[in-house]
Amino acid sequence: MQELRAGDRRLWIEPGTVFWGWGELEELEKFHERVREALEREMERLRFGLEPVLLYLNPTDACNRSCSYCYLPREHRERGRNMKEEELRDVLDAAADRLRAVVFHGSEPMLQKGTLMEVMDDYRHELSFGIQTNGTLLEEEDVSYLVERGVSVGLSLDSPDERVNDSLRGKGHFERVSQALEWFAGYPRLCVITTITSRNCSQLPEMVEFLHSMGVSRCLMNPVRGTSEGGRVLMPSPERMAASFIEAVERAIELTKQTGKRLVVGDFANIMLGILAPSARVLMCDISPCGAGRRFLAVTADGTAYPCGEFIGLGEFAGGNLLEHGLEGVLASEPFRAVRARRVEEIEGCSTCTLRNICGNPCPAELQAMHGRMDVRSHYCEYYVRIIRHAFEVIVRGDTWQVLRRSALRRRYGREPGAAAGV
Repeated sequence: MQELRAGDRRLWIEPGTVFWGWGELEELEKFHERVREALEREMERLRFGLEPVLLYLNPTDACNRSCSYCYLPREHRERGRNMKEEELRDVLDAAADRLRAVVFHGSEPMLQKGTLMEVMDDYRHELSFGIQTNGTLLEEEDVSYLVERGVSVGLSLDSPDERVNDSLRGKGHFERVSQALEWFAGYPRLCVITTITSRNCSQLPEMVEFLHSMGVSRCLMNPVRGTSEGGRVLMPSPERMAASFIEAVERAIELTKQTGKRLVVGDFANIMLGILAPSARVLMCDISPCGAGRRFLAVTADGTAYPCGEFIGLGEFAGGNLLEHGLEGVLASEPFRAVRARRVEEIEGCSTCTLRNICGNPCPAELQAMHGRMDVRSHYCEYYVRIIRHAFEVIVRGDTWQVLRRSALRRRYGREPGAAAGV
């Protein structure tokens, strides 16, 4: 076991199974030996045994915005191809045979909202649906439709400051999304997604306050990915980003305690799950192999399949056309196999890291774009180390339930795990 400090607490952790605890090392080692085989089986299943459940589907290549950090190549967006309705239905037929959910992603899927609403109604008994949108095309009746049908909605907003937000996402974006937030007020299936860049990095605590005031209960705060040149220009300092992110998490905990209204910072909650109950985690970026081509895949408007949307700008990772080769064919393709073969134990600097199975060294597409290979350590390494250490501190001081919903653990285990993962 390896030593880990959380505040003034001395912890011990076994990196392979993410078994951890505090107290006498000898007693912990004895206990770990009793549960080791069960934990190894659980980690093996989490990392190598899960089946695909989710399709990210781009019904159009077009977008009504031109965000400088977009992971999709400009030429991809400018070609503006729309998926025909019959093609869209063919893709959903393929998905319904094996997958559980479809998220309409982009570019901007609401450019096709009429068609999407028709097919969501037709496939509502076979699939669960979500939409990731920049929010500028939403009208009140659209929001009513999505809420009435329980569609999961990801809404992009980068800053509580209109000037900063619109400098990243285009003039008028803040005003339109603020209106949409009023329409969505209290909707539990809404998640606001903030892309962290050098321009908004210091504003994360204020972003939490703004979202909480608007009745938002879930958000994601994702580091901008270096899969495009525009994204690489805006990558913030990992240390600066970690400090602001941790301050935002603490503000969310404080507001939850003060008001009783929870705001979950999803990225941090997933890290907490990765510590307390690894198999209960929902997001699959912070494990290796990650979820790309394993738990989910992405399909563009011409039917081309990629392990993840972040790979769309990397043509060599196209796994074939879903409409021509079928789901099994693209999952079996060499690009998909290559991404699924990436293991953190084989990456220099990660192989001996205590936190390797909580972090996973994301993101392989970003690393491929920046370095021409996936088996290198992330630019954001220090960021992940700091927020994972802070997650341990939050657990140790007793604020777990200000971050997590108890149901997240009960769904996986039928109970709440003890102080150490695996207990």
